[in-house]
Amino acid sequence: MLVGTALPEPPDKEQASDKSPARLHTAGQPQPAAETPPAPPKLSGEAKPQSQAAPSAQTGVPPDREAKEKEASKKPVGSLILTVKLALLADSRLFQYEIEVEEDRHAITLAGRVSSEEEKAAASDTARAVPGVKAVNNKLEVLKELSQTLAKKQDEIITVLVKERFAKSATLKAANFDVKTEEGVVSLSGAVRFQVIVLEAAEAARHVPGVRAVKTEKVRLEGEG
Repeated sequence: MLVGTALPEPPDKEQASDKSPARLHTAGQPQPAAETPPAPPKLSGEAKPQSQAAPSAQTGVPPDREAKEKEASKKPVGSLILTVKLALLADSRLFQYEIEVEEDRHAITLAGRVSSEEEKAAASDTARAVPGVKAVNNKLEVLKELSQTLAKKQDEIITVLVKERFAKSATLKAANFDVKTEEGVVSLSGAVRFQVIVLEAAEAARHVPGVRAVKTEKVRLEGEG
């Protein structure tokens, strides 16, 4: 039996862990960064990747055809018929008439009604002067009473426009003028209290398109004999 011999104590777990490789570095000393494995060397014959061009929106269309279509879309659109109609409307002798225009291989045909032979000839001259017109077939019908019919219709339109303008003014609406038109001359009649109202009515009627004059001698002041 052995007496007085002490057995060595096992090392403390915390002290053993302090001797691990992670604990050997001091607190103030930075730890080395982890090394990244080197990239494999590129072979000299290896081809570099190339970016692919986006496919064309119009597949199967030749570039020259696409360019021609774009160029054609930029060109102004017009027609010989419209050009002739605009020329007829620009002529003060023909402006009031409804003239139909047809075209066949640069040959123009005119149809409708005018009130004189002079106006019919003017329509041919106007159409023939348009660039691109090679021939004019004039089928316009001459009706001498047409000018009177159009003038009467124009007078009726003027009368309506004058009344509409009067209705926009409270003063002129209350005056209740009687309005008549003959060959573009407007005649007013009625009774008002102040002469300035007559002047206001004449000024309003004067601004209606087609009015040539305004007569007010038939308008009387209230209280006059």
